[in-house]
Amino acid sequence: MSTSAASPAITEAGRRRIVGALFVARGSIGVGYLAGFIVLTIAGKELSGHAELAGLPAAISMVGRAIGPPPIARAMDAFGRRPAIAGSYALGAVGAATAALAIAAGLFWLLLAGSLLMGVARAGGDMSRYVAAEVYDPSRRGRAIGIVVWGATAGALGGPLLGGYAQELAEARGLSYLAGPWVAASGLLLFSALVTWAFVRPDPREVTDTTPEAAPVDGEALDLRAVLRDRRVQLGIWAMLTGQGVMTLIMVVVPLHMHSYSGLGEAVPIAMTAHVAGMFALAPLTGRLVDGLGPRPMVLLGAVLLMLASALAGLDTGLGTVLPAMFLLGYGWNACFVAGSTMLARGVPLNVRARIQGRVEVLIGVVGVFSSFASGPLLVGGSGMGWLGAAGLVSALLLLVALGWERAATRAPAGA
Repeated sequence: MSTSAASPAITEAGRRRIVGALFVARGSIGVGYLAGFIVLTIAGKELSGHAELAGLPAAISMVGRAIGPPPIARAMDAFGRRPAIAGSYALGAVGAATAALAIAAGLFWLLLAGSLLMGVARAGGDMSRYVAAEVYDPSRRGRAIGIVVWGATAGALGGPLLGGYAQELAEARGLSYLAGPWVAASGLLLFSALVTWAFVRPDPREVTDTTPEAAPVDGEALDLRAVLRDRRVQLGIWAMLTGQGVMTLIMVVVPLHMHSYSGLGEAVPIAMTAHVAGMFALAPLTGRLVDGLGPRPMVLLGAVLLMLASALAGLDTGLGTVLPAMFLLGYGWNACFVAGSTMLARGVPLNVRARIQGRVEVLIGVVGVFSSFASGPLLVGGSGMGWLGAAGLVSALLLLVALGWERAATRAPAGA
């Protein structure tokens, strides 16, 4: 197999500039998105006048995250990677400004519209990792993806801080404290759009590698179903879906369980910090390991860590198991996410790449929503974390089975 470098139309400095711009933009939208998200349910309750509708704006945002990838992917193919990603961020800036206006006007339906557009912007941010991968040859795509995923750390750390400051500033200016974070989010999303538009040049679609593995092809490969029959692609998708499903299943109910059942409510911030550190802090290292060892060993590592995290969470014996479980849960997700993304970035022809990646992003969103809904009944029905741990363990075990199945097929002689 050829390992020729990316097109000579872009220099190494140009590649670093593009990946750096995507990293900065991803971090910026992460900060803005989380700054607004922390007051979203409060705004939902106040504007709707019904506590039972408080979570609807957040749910609508998840819908935007789930439906956004296909149109973004089509825009990538029609106009290029840079306009599509920058456009999704600009749309999010409009959404955040709409949410601020909704709070000022007391219009619940307008808040829902703004939340939907913010979700679409989040989808664009997530898909930017694939754009970063395209400026490098296949052997270096893992680290590019890892760097962009790492940008989400800024949102996890800076979002709450910005949200608190923006609330105080809004009150000082005579505005509703709920509007402040959304004004700040709008500015940050606009900044991300401008950074992407100005510095992601030349368009990664035009300078992606020309190895036989990735080159546009005619005929059967134009059939998305034919591409999806490639077991490497299937494994990459399965790894990302499993990581998302297991992580969401356990993560969303751990704060509730610690607060209501274990008497560890005061330790919830520590547990969530450990989880976020596992998810994002080591992403550049994961990318380098994917490039150095290959995606399959990292999928194996991710599956094992998810199994271990599920087992520890299911033991439910206090902080001694909760804290390592939350960190391992985050890093297991990270290993599956970066390795799976790299398999898609390497193994799909250019002329169908964006469409397949967009559809996979939809599946990831759907799995996240389904796992969120399933976690509550499993927690209550099992009166503890045992059932959740068992469900996570079985799901991760299935990923190991899929890994063995894909490996056996790869090693089988042609025509066997």
